[in-house]
Amino acid sequence: MADQEVDSSAITQLADEFPQIDTPLRITPPENMNAPPRSDVMTKDEMLRRTAFSPDAFAQRPLFSSEQSSSKYLVDIEEMRRQNEASKREYSENHAAFKNQIRDYTTLAFSMKRAGNTEAEAAAYFCVGVTYDNMGRRKDAMKGYKKFLTLSREIDDKVGECLAYNCMGICLMFQACPPNEAGPFESDTLLTEAQIKLITSAAGYHQKHLEFSDDGGQYVANTNIGLCQSLLGDNAASAKFHQDALRIAIRMQSFSGQSVAVGNLGFLSLRQNDLSTAKACLEQHLQLTQSLKDANGEGNAWFLLGKVATAEQDYEGAVKYFEQGKNVAENNGMIGLLKRITCCIGHVVGSSKLTEHIASLVANATKAAQEA
Repeated sequence: MADQEVDSSAITQLADEFPQIDTPLRITPPENMNAPPRSDVMTKDEMLRRTAFSPDAFAQRPLFSSEQSSSKYLVDIEEMRRQNEASKREYSENHAAFKNQIRDYTTLAFSMKRAGNTEAEAAAYFCVGVTYDNMGRRKDAMKGYKKFLTLSREIDDKVGECLAYNCMGICLMFQACPPNEAGPFESDTLLTEAQIKLITSAAGYHQKHLEFSDDGGQYVANTNIGLCQSLLGDNAASAKFHQDALRIAIRMQSFSGQSVAVGNLGFLSLRQNDLSTAKACLEQHLQLTQSLKDANGEGNAWFLLGKVATAEQDYEGAVKYFEQGKNVAENNGMIGLLKRITCCIGHVVGSSKLTEHIASLVANATKAAQEA
Protein backbone atom coordinates (compact mmCIF):
# COMPACT_ATOMS: atom_id res chain seq x y z
CA MET A 1 0.00 0.00 0.00
CA ALA A 2 2.84 2.37 0.83
CA ASP A 3 4.39 1.63 -2.56
CA GLN A 4 1.19 2.68 -4.27
CA GLU A 5 1.15 6.00 -2.38
CA VAL A 6 4.75 6.78 -3.39
CA ASP A 7 3.99 5.86 -6.99
CA SER A 8 0.89 8.04 -7.07
CA SER A 9 2.72 11.15 -5.87
CA ALA A 10 5.43 10.57 -8.48
CA ILE A 11 2.86 10.31 -11.26
CA THR A 12 1.02 13.49 -10.26
CA GLN A 13 4.19 15.50 -10.75
CA LEU A 14 3.90 14.78 -14.48
CA ALA A 15 1.40 16.58 -16.69
CA ASP A 16 0.08 13.24 -18.01
CA GLU A 17 -1.16 10.31 -15.95
CA PHE A 18 0.17 7.91 -18.59
CA PRO A 19 3.23 9.53 -20.21
CA GLN A 20 4.32 8.12 -23.57
CA ILE A 21 7.69 6.83 -24.66
CA ASP A 22 9.68 8.77 -27.28
CA THR A 23 7.85 11.90 -26.14
CA PRO A 24 9.18 14.73 -23.94
CA LEU A 25 7.80 14.81 -20.41
CA ARG A 26 6.14 17.89 -18.96
CA ILE A 27 5.90 18.76 -15.28
CA THR A 28 2.68 20.05 -13.77
CA PRO A 29 2.55 23.76 -12.90
CA PRO A 30 1.45 24.71 -9.35
CA GLU A 31 -2.34 24.89 -9.01
CA ASN A 32 -2.25 28.51 -7.83
CA MET A 33 -0.99 29.55 -11.28
CA ASN A 34 -4.38 28.65 -12.82
CA ALA A 35 -2.66 27.66 -16.06
CA PRO A 36 -4.88 26.72 -19.03
CA PRO A 37 -5.01 23.03 -19.94
CA ARG A 38 -2.69 21.90 -22.70
CA SER A 39 -4.15 20.73 -25.99
CA ASP A 40 -0.92 20.34 -28.00
CA VAL A 41 -0.07 16.86 -26.69
CA MET A 42 -1.47 13.86 -28.57
CA THR A 43 -1.33 10.14 -27.96
CA LYS A 44 0.29 7.91 -30.59
CA ASP A 45 -3.18 7.00 -31.84
CA GLU A 46 -4.26 10.64 -32.14
CA MET A 47 -1.10 11.47 -34.10
CA LEU A 48 -1.89 8.71 -36.58
CA ARG A 49 -5.51 9.78 -36.93
CA ARG A 50 -4.63 13.45 -37.47
CA THR A 51 -1.77 12.87 -39.92
CA ALA A 52 -1.33 9.57 -41.75
CA PHE A 53 -5.05 8.73 -41.73
CA SER A 54 -6.58 12.21 -41.80
CA PRO A 55 -8.95 13.06 -44.69
CA ASP A 56 -6.52 15.65 -46.01
CA ALA A 57 -3.55 13.25 -45.97
CA PHE A 58 -5.59 10.56 -47.71
CA ALA A 59 -6.93 12.99 -50.31
CA GLN A 60 -3.40 14.01 -51.28
CA ARG A 61 -2.34 10.45 -52.14
CA PRO A 62 -1.94 9.69 -55.87
CA LEU A 63 -4.52 7.63 -57.74
CA PHE A 64 -2.68 4.49 -58.74
CA SER A 65 -5.16 2.80 -61.07
CA SER A 66 -8.06 3.45 -63.36
CA GLU A 67 -10.33 1.48 -61.00
CA GLN A 68 -9.47 3.88 -58.19
CA SER A 69 -10.13 6.82 -60.53
CA SER A 70 -13.80 5.93 -60.77
CA SER A 71 -16.38 8.64 -60.07
CA LYS A 72 -17.31 7.03 -56.74
CA TYR A 73 -13.69 7.12 -55.58
CA LEU A 74 -13.36 10.78 -56.63
CA VAL A 75 -16.58 11.63 -54.78
CA ASP A 76 -15.18 9.95 -51.67
CA ILE A 77 -12.01 12.06 -51.89
CA GLU A 78 -14.06 15.23 -52.41
CA GLU A 79 -16.09 14.37 -49.32
CA MET A 80 -12.87 13.91 -47.37
CA ARG A 81 -11.65 17.32 -48.52
CA ARG A 82 -14.93 18.88 -47.36
CA GLN A 83 -14.48 17.21 -43.97
CA ASN A 84 -10.98 18.60 -43.77
CA GLU A 85 -12.18 22.13 -44.60
CA ALA A 86 -14.70 21.79 -41.77
CA SER A 87 -11.92 20.78 -39.38
CA LYS A 88 -9.88 23.81 -40.56
CA ARG A 89 -12.81 26.12 -39.79
CA GLU A 90 -13.11 24.56 -36.34
CA TYR A 91 -9.35 25.01 -35.85
CA SER A 92 -9.64 28.69 -36.84
CA GLU A 93 -12.52 29.19 -34.42
CA ASN A 94 -10.42 27.63 -31.65
CA HIS A 95 -7.62 30.05 -32.48
CA ALA A 96 -10.03 32.95 -32.03
CA ALA A 97 -10.63 31.76 -28.47
CA PHE A 98 -6.88 31.41 -27.93
CA LYS A 99 -6.32 34.98 -29.10
CA ASN A 100 -8.87 36.22 -26.57
CA GLN A 101 -7.07 34.28 -23.85
CA ILE A 102 -3.71 35.78 -24.81
CA ARG A 103 -5.17 39.29 -24.71
CA ASP A 104 -6.65 38.61 -21.25
CA TYR A 105 -3.41 37.13 -19.86
CA THR A 106 -1.33 39.98 -21.30
CA THR A 107 -3.64 42.55 -19.73
CA LEU A 108 -3.42 40.69 -16.43
CA ALA A 109 0.38 40.69 -16.61
CA PHE A 110 0.49 44.47 -17.08
CA SER A 111 -1.98 44.96 -14.22
CA MET A 112 0.06 42.79 -11.88
CA LYS A 113 3.23 44.64 -12.85
CA ARG A 114 1.65 47.97 -11.90
CA ALA A 115 0.46 46.45 -8.64
CA GLY A 116 3.95 45.17 -7.87
CA ASN A 117 2.78 41.54 -7.75
CA THR A 118 5.68 39.90 -9.60
CA GLU A 119 4.55 36.35 -8.82
CA ALA A 120 1.14 36.88 -10.46
CA GLU A 121 2.78 38.70 -13.37
CA ALA A 122 5.08 35.72 -13.93
CA ALA A 123 2.12 33.30 -13.81
CA ALA A 124 0.29 35.37 -16.44
CA TYR A 125 3.23 35.19 -18.83
CA PHE A 126 3.46 31.43 -18.26
CA CYS A 127 -0.20 31.17 -19.29
CA VAL A 128 0.60 33.19 -22.42
CA GLY A 129 3.31 30.66 -23.27
CA VAL A 130 1.00 27.69 -22.77
CA THR A 131 -1.71 29.27 -24.92
CA TYR A 132 0.71 29.91 -27.77
CA ASP A 133 1.91 26.31 -27.41
CA ASN A 134 -1.69 25.15 -27.80
CA MET A 135 -1.85 27.16 -31.03
CA GLY A 136 1.36 25.57 -32.29
CA ARG A 137 3.11 28.96 -32.34
CA ARG A 138 6.32 27.84 -30.65
CA LYS A 139 8.36 30.99 -31.22
CA ASP A 140 5.72 33.14 -29.55
CA ALA A 141 5.42 30.58 -26.75
CA MET A 142 9.16 30.89 -26.12
CA LYS A 143 8.78 34.64 -25.62
CA GLY A 144 6.16 34.05 -22.92
CA TYR A 145 8.27 31.40 -21.20
CA LYS A 146 11.38 33.63 -21.27
CA LYS A 147 9.48 36.44 -19.51
CA PHE A 148 8.23 33.88 -17.00
CA LEU A 149 11.80 32.67 -16.41
CA THR A 150 13.15 36.20 -15.94
CA LEU A 151 10.50 37.05 -13.36
CA SER A 152 10.91 33.70 -11.56
CA ARG A 153 14.62 34.39 -11.19
CA GLU A 154 13.84 37.91 -9.98
CA ILE A 155 11.80 36.59 -7.04
CA ASP A 156 14.06 33.52 -6.56
CA ASP A 157 11.25 31.09 -7.39
CA LYS A 158 13.11 27.80 -8.04
CA VAL A 159 9.92 25.89 -8.81
CA GLY A 160 8.98 28.45 -11.44
CA GLU A 161 12.51 28.44 -12.82
CA CYS A 162 12.48 24.65 -13.25
CA LEU A 163 9.03 24.83 -14.86
CA ALA A 164 10.32 27.44 -17.32
CA TYR A 165 13.34 25.32 -18.28
CA ASN A 166 11.12 22.30 -18.83
CA CYS A 167 8.64 24.20 -21.01
CA MET A 168 11.32 26.02 -23.02
CA GLY A 169 13.24 22.83 -23.74
CA ILE A 170 10.13 21.00 -24.93
CA CYS A 171 9.00 24.01 -26.96
CA LEU A 172 12.30 23.98 -28.87
CA MET A 173 12.11 20.21 -29.37
CA PHE A 174 8.68 20.48 -30.98
CA GLN A 175 9.80 23.48 -32.99
CA ALA A 176 12.69 21.42 -34.37
CA CYS A 177 10.74 18.19 -34.91
CA PRO A 178 6.95 18.66 -35.11
CA PRO A 179 4.91 15.49 -34.46
CA ASN A 180 4.34 13.29 -37.52
CA GLU A 181 2.46 10.10 -38.31
CA ALA A 182 5.30 7.92 -36.99
CA GLY A 183 5.62 9.73 -33.68
CA PRO A 184 7.03 12.97 -32.29
CA PHE A 185 10.65 12.07 -32.96
CA GLU A 186 10.55 8.89 -35.02
CA SER A 187 12.21 9.97 -38.24
CA ASP A 188 15.02 8.61 -40.42
CA THR A 189 15.64 11.93 -42.16
CA LEU A 190 18.83 13.86 -41.50
CA LEU A 191 18.48 16.96 -39.37
CA THR A 192 19.23 20.37 -40.80
CA GLU A 193 21.67 22.75 -39.12
CA ALA A 194 18.73 24.79 -37.84
CA GLN A 195 17.14 21.70 -36.28
CA ILE A 196 20.42 20.67 -34.66
CA LYS A 197 20.81 24.15 -33.19
CA LEU A 198 17.28 24.08 -31.75
CA ILE A 199 17.70 20.61 -30.23
CA THR A 200 21.09 21.51 -28.76
CA SER A 201 19.52 24.59 -27.14
CA ALA A 202 16.66 22.41 -25.86
CA ALA A 203 19.15 20.01 -24.26
CA GLY A 204 20.78 22.99 -22.56
CA TYR A 205 17.49 24.06 -20.95
CA HIS A 206 16.80 20.50 -19.82
CA GLN A 207 20.31 20.37 -18.33
CA LYS A 208 19.50 23.51 -16.33
CA HIS A 209 16.31 21.81 -15.17
CA LEU A 210 18.37 18.79 -14.11
CA GLU A 211 20.71 20.95 -12.00
CA PHE A 212 17.95 22.71 -10.03
CA SER A 213 15.38 19.92 -9.56
CA ASP A 214 14.36 17.36 -6.97
CA ASP A 215 14.19 13.64 -7.79
CA GLY A 216 10.98 13.92 -9.80
CA GLY A 217 12.31 16.83 -11.84
CA GLN A 218 15.61 15.04 -12.41
CA TYR A 219 13.74 12.03 -13.77
CA VAL A 220 11.90 14.28 -16.22
CA ALA A 221 15.04 16.19 -17.22
CA ASN A 222 17.09 13.02 -17.77
CA THR A 223 14.35 11.61 -20.00
CA ASN A 224 14.14 14.78 -22.06
CA ILE A 225 17.93 15.08 -22.44
CA GLY A 226 18.00 11.43 -23.51
CA LEU A 227 15.51 12.20 -26.27
CA CYS A 228 17.56 15.21 -27.40
CA GLN A 229 20.76 13.16 -27.53
CA SER A 230 18.99 10.49 -29.57
CA LEU A 231 17.85 13.14 -32.06
CA LEU A 232 21.43 14.42 -32.29
CA GLY A 233 22.65 10.88 -33.04
CA ASP A 234 24.57 10.30 -29.79
CA ASN A 235 22.96 6.99 -28.86
CA ALA A 236 25.46 6.18 -26.10
CA ALA A 237 24.72 9.46 -24.30
CA SER A 238 20.99 8.97 -24.87
CA ALA A 239 21.10 5.49 -23.28
CA LYS A 240 23.01 6.86 -20.26
CA PHE A 241 20.38 9.54 -19.57
CA HIS A 242 17.51 7.06 -19.96
CA GLN A 243 19.32 4.67 -17.59
CA ASP A 244 19.71 7.50 -15.06
CA ALA A 245 15.98 8.22 -15.42
CA LEU A 246 15.24 4.53 -14.81
CA ARG A 247 17.37 4.48 -11.64
CA ILE A 248 15.54 7.51 -10.29
CA ALA A 249 12.14 5.99 -11.11
CA ILE A 250 13.10 2.77 -9.30
CA ARG A 251 14.28 4.78 -6.28
CA MET A 252 10.99 6.70 -6.28
CA GLN A 253 9.05 3.43 -6.74
CA SER A 254 7.23 4.99 -9.67
CA PHE A 255 5.91 2.24 -11.94
CA SER A 256 4.81 4.82 -14.50
CA GLY A 257 8.30 6.33 -14.53
CA GLN A 258 9.91 2.91 -14.87
CA SER A 259 7.57 2.05 -17.74
CA VAL A 260 8.56 5.14 -19.74
CA ALA A 261 12.29 4.85 -18.99
CA VAL A 262 12.59 1.19 -19.92
CA GLY A 263 10.33 1.76 -22.94
CA ASN A 264 12.62 4.55 -24.16
CA LEU A 265 15.63 2.26 -23.74
CA GLY A 266 13.87 -0.43 -25.74
CA PHE A 267 12.88 1.98 -28.49
CA LEU A 268 16.43 3.34 -28.65
CA SER A 269 17.80 -0.22 -28.94
CA LEU A 270 15.31 -0.98 -31.72
CA ARG A 271 16.57 2.02 -33.67
CA GLN A 272 20.13 0.76 -33.24
CA ASN A 273 19.05 -2.72 -34.38
CA ASP A 274 20.07 -4.18 -31.00
CA LEU A 275 17.09 -6.50 -31.15
CA SER A 276 17.77 -8.68 -28.08
CA THR A 277 18.04 -5.63 -25.80
CA ALA A 278 15.04 -4.00 -27.46
CA LYS A 279 12.91 -7.10 -26.90
CA ALA A 280 13.90 -7.45 -23.23
CA CYS A 281 13.19 -3.78 -22.49
CA LEU A 282 9.93 -3.65 -24.43
CA GLU A 283 8.63 -6.81 -22.75
CA GLN A 284 9.25 -5.17 -19.37
CA HIS A 285 7.61 -1.99 -20.67
CA LEU A 286 4.60 -4.06 -21.77
CA GLN A 287 4.22 -5.66 -18.33
CA LEU A 288 4.33 -2.26 -16.62
CA THR A 289 1.74 -0.73 -18.98
CA GLN A 290 -0.55 -3.69 -18.31
CA SER A 291 -0.17 -3.34 -14.54
CA LEU A 292 -0.95 0.39 -14.83
CA LYS A 293 -3.92 -0.31 -17.14
CA ASP A 294 -2.42 2.08 -19.70
CA ALA A 295 -4.22 1.00 -22.88
CA ASN A 296 -2.36 3.42 -25.20
CA GLY A 297 0.98 2.32 -23.81
CA GLU A 298 0.08 -1.37 -24.02
CA GLY A 299 -1.11 -1.13 -27.62
CA ASN A 300 2.06 0.68 -28.66
CA ALA A 301 4.21 -1.86 -26.75
CA TRP A 302 2.64 -4.79 -28.64
CA PHE A 303 3.20 -2.87 -31.88
CA LEU A 304 6.90 -2.28 -31.13
CA LEU A 305 7.42 -5.92 -30.13
CA GLY A 306 5.91 -6.85 -33.49
CA LYS A 307 8.44 -4.58 -35.17
CA VAL A 308 11.27 -6.31 -33.27
CA ALA A 309 10.04 -9.75 -34.33
CA THR A 310 9.71 -8.56 -37.92
CA ALA A 311 13.31 -7.33 -37.87
CA GLU A 312 14.33 -10.76 -36.56
CA GLN A 313 12.36 -12.31 -39.46
CA ASP A 314 10.24 -14.14 -36.88
CA TYR A 315 7.12 -13.55 -38.94
CA GLU A 316 4.92 -15.94 -36.96
CA GLY A 317 5.87 -14.22 -33.69
CA ALA A 318 5.38 -10.80 -35.27
CA VAL A 319 1.82 -11.64 -36.29
CA LYS A 320 1.06 -12.78 -32.72
CA TYR A 321 2.38 -9.52 -31.28
CA PHE A 322 0.49 -7.44 -33.82
CA GLU A 323 -2.73 -9.39 -33.20
CA GLN A 324 -2.45 -8.65 -29.47
CA GLY A 325 -1.97 -4.97 -30.26
CA LYS A 326 -4.89 -5.09 -32.67
CA ASN A 327 -7.16 -6.47 -29.94
CA VAL A 328 -6.13 -3.68 -27.54
CA ALA A 329 -6.71 -1.07 -30.24
CA GLU A 330 -10.14 -2.47 -31.14
CA ASN A 331 -11.27 -2.68 -27.50
CA ASN A 332 -10.22 0.91 -26.78
CA GLY A 333 -11.31 2.66 -29.99
CA MET A 334 -7.73 3.38 -31.10
CA ILE A 335 -8.52 3.65 -34.81
CA GLY A 336 -5.16 5.05 -35.93
CA LEU A 337 -3.15 2.32 -34.23
CA LEU A 338 -5.58 -0.31 -35.46
CA LYS A 339 -5.07 0.73 -39.08
CA ARG A 340 -1.31 0.88 -38.69
CA ILE A 341 -1.15 -2.59 -37.13
CA THR A 342 -3.45 -4.03 -39.80
CA CYS A 343 -1.06 -2.73 -42.47
CA CYS A 344 1.87 -4.30 -40.60
CA ILE A 345 0.12 -7.67 -40.41
CA GLY A 346 -0.41 -7.61 -44.17
CA HIS A 347 3.25 -6.72 -44.72
CA VAL A 348 4.48 -9.49 -42.40
CA VAL A 349 2.23 -12.14 -43.92
CA GLY A 350 3.36 -11.08 -47.40
CA SER A 351 7.03 -11.21 -46.37
CA SER A 352 6.52 -14.65 -44.87
CA LYS A 353 4.89 -15.99 -48.04
CA LEU A 354 7.62 -14.42 -50.16
CA THR A 355 10.33 -16.08 -48.06
CA GLU A 356 8.59 -19.45 -48.41
CA HIS A 357 8.17 -18.92 -52.16
CA ILE A 358 11.85 -18.05 -52.66
CA ALA A 359 12.90 -21.08 -50.60
CA SER A 360 10.66 -23.26 -52.77
CA LEU A 361 12.16 -21.83 -55.96
CA VAL A 362 15.69 -22.44 -54.69
CA ALA A 363 14.84 -26.01 -53.70
CA ASN A 364 13.27 -26.71 -57.10
CA ALA A 365 16.25 -25.18 -58.93
CA THR A 366 18.70 -27.25 -56.82
CA LYS A 367 16.69 -30.43 -57.50
CA ALA A 368 16.60 -29.72 -61.23
CA ALA A 369 20.35 -29.13 -61.31
CA GLN A 370 21.01 -32.41 -59.50
CA GLU A 371 18.76 -34.36 -61.87
CA ALA A 372 20.49 -32.80 -64.87
